[in-house]
Amino acid sequence: MRQWTSILAGTAITTFLALGATACGSADSNVAGGDGDPAARGKEIAIANGCAACHGTDGQGGVGPGFVGLAGSTVELEDGTTMVADTEYLRRSIVDPAAEIRPGWSVNMPQRTFEPGEVDAIIEFIQSLG
Repeated sequence: MRQWTSILAGTAITTFLALGATACGSADSNVAGGDGDPAARGKEIAIANGCAACHGTDGQGGVGPGFVGLAGSTVELEDGTTMVADTEYLRRSIVDPAAEIRPGWSVNMPQRTFEPGEVDAIIEFIQSLG
């Protein structure tokens, strides 16, 4: 009887873990070219990480610069230089917000730690906004 109880318990645990893994899936599958839309996933990540509190849930801006129209535009930096908001600029701004400050924004953006692929998804979201 004890042997059957151990076998049933082991089977139940294995089944539970397999169902849990299937239900949760991989977060990265939707981020970098999985079945989901990377821009939609980027929006979810931006909202979940508080980006939307300053940049707006749809990227329209607020206490931080708007995402709408940012990608590919020319931005002025605090030191007076200008640069194109290309993929690398967006990446630096997300990963190291103090690297290139834009004038006129009094609230300092907090630095966040992202999972692999999440920054790429946020960039996709910003680029999707034109």
